[in-house]
Amino acid sequence: MAVATAPRRRPLDSGGHRRARPLSSSHLKRDLRHARDSDAEQFESFDLGGSSPWLDEVAEIVAGLIAWRSDPHVAQLDRQVVVAVTDGRVVGVVAHERLARSGGRAWDNHRYLMVTAVRGDQQRTGLARLLVESVLADLASAGCESVEWLVHPSNRASIEFSRNVFPEADETQPPEDDPYVSFALAL
Repeated sequence: MAVATAPRRRPLDSGGHRRARPLSSSHLKRDLRHARDSDAEQFESFDLGGSSPWLDEVAEIVAGLIAWRSDPHVAQLDRQVVVAVTDGRVVGVVAHERLARSGGRAWDNHRYLMVTAVRGDQQRTGLARLLVESVLADLASAGCESVEWLVHPSNRASIEFSRNVFPEADETQPPEDDPYVSFALAL
């Protein structure tokens, strides 16, 4: 059973921006949940369907998500990991935390999207879009005002995903994030 069908364009809000949409189908909600400690083994063997410097970095991040989420020294960042599960198998993951600026101060209403990853055999199905839009809709309903994320410029698929799915996001290449491209999206 596929988690997502072909995505449709989101409607425009009164300001002319596309808004994240919440899940409306109950069968999809059952397949999206917060990560559990028991997901660690699946994270460690998460197959992204290829190898490159940025995919290797993503695989390393995914493998360590349970420890990252559970780090007691950064509890103020409210780290969260959401997974898509099909037939008991984790097929996609999104992790985010409160955005922290210099000095470590966390902003309650601003989030940093740490990683989005989909297993290689589930890519190009709309699953990444479903995951990210669902997480953003939940964050917006909880009062979150913005989300930021970074993409390596060589990761063309993720750059195009960010540009196509979130054309209203501000895209910059700030020197402090070199070589990454930064995206910021108002919710």
